[in-house]
This record gives sequence, structure tokens and C-alpha cells, in this order.
Amino acid sequence: MGKADEYAKLNEELWDLRAESWFDRRFSFQSRYLRWMQKKLFSLLEFGRNPRFLDLGCGTGWAVHYAASLAGGRGEFYGVDISSKMIEKAEAGSTSYRNVHFRKANAEELPFDNDFFDLVICSNSFHHYFSPDKVLGEVYRVLKPNGRIYVLDMTADGLMTRMFDRLVKKKEPAHVKLYSTIEYQTLFERARLRYVTSKSVLLSTKVHIAEKVGAPIN
Repeated sequence: MGKADEYAKLNEELWDLRAESWFDRRFSFQSRYLRWMQKKLFSLLEFGRNPRFLDLGCGTGWAVHYAASLAGGRGEFYGVDISSKMIEKAEAGSTSYRNVHFRKANAEELPFDNDFFDLVICSNSFHHYFSPDKVLGEVYRVLKPNGRIYVLDMTADGLMTRMFDRLVKKKEPAHVKLYSTIEYQTLFERARLRYVTSKSVLLSTKVHIAEKVGAPIN
């Protein structure tokens, strides 16, 4: 088993385990805090008339449902997660949505056509990706020209965050790395995504925004 497969397995096992207890007392603060941050991210989005939306690392699907509600029934909304248990939870909570879809998938190999999405978000999961270049390469492929990706995560611009990053890595093997703003700019550039800006959410947490430029891939 290669290193990338090892990390994928670690993350699948971790989030399968957490799927059953994500909203119990052990994780209630984390889940509420995540929802609050995701709403901050959504305040930056512009959905357009009939948007196609993707959430990478969608978990139990809250952000996908929220996006569909904000769009007022217009568009199509997708979520992918490496955890089959999380996808089961997401699908179970989607019976009242006609335009919400979930798929089990690794973000390094997205099961969608080229030039498919207007918007992609990734909230608090980018630090789990073993091959961020592959993930952003896939994001570039599935985004329409002028489509945007929004990555919400702790950003390692300061010493304290870099120290926290090293601590988490020791305690949670599925954690890969927190990136600095400059590293995000470099990652997006390598994926041919134009870095637009970053927006602070709270303390070291930021939303990093990039855009696909150029002609369709088709």
C-alpha cells in the first residue's frame, strides 16, 4: 500500500467512526463551530441562476443542504466524502431535497465530467489531503471557466498555528498539513487556478478563493 492509499484508509476509518457520534456530546462544540464557520464561507458565495455546487469532504451533508436552501430550489448540489458512513448519513437526511446528490469518492479522483461545476467548497478538510496538487487538479478539471473554489481552513501564517499543526500531526495520523497563505497561492497556481483573495473568518482560520481561467476542457 502506497503512502497516499494509507492516508486515504486512515481518513476513511476516522470519519466512518465519527459519523455515528458527530452530533453527540463529544463533538457537539466542534459541529456547532464548524456550522458557524461554514455560514461565514457561504456569505462569500454567489450562486447565480442555476448553479452546480460541490462540497469536498461533505461529511453528513449539512453544507450541501444549506446551499440548496439558499438557492431556493434552483440548481444541483453535490457532496463527496471518503467515508461511506458519512455518505449514508447525508443521504438519509436528504429525502426532502430533489436536487441534492451524494457520492462516496476520494477528492483526488472526482466522479464528475469536465467543466461541470460553478462553485466548489472545501471546509476544514483540506489539511487531510495527502496529495493537494491532485485534488486541486481535479477541482480545475471539474470547474467551469470562471468557476471558483473556496477553501476554509486554519492557515499556518503564524508561529502558534504552525506549532498546533505539528501537535495535531502527532495526535491524529490522518492529519497531513496546515498550509500558509503563500503555500495556498502556490498550490492554486500549480493547478492553473488564479488566486483571487483570502478572507479571515476567526483568528487563524481563513477562506482562500481561486478561480478557473481559460477555455473549457471539453
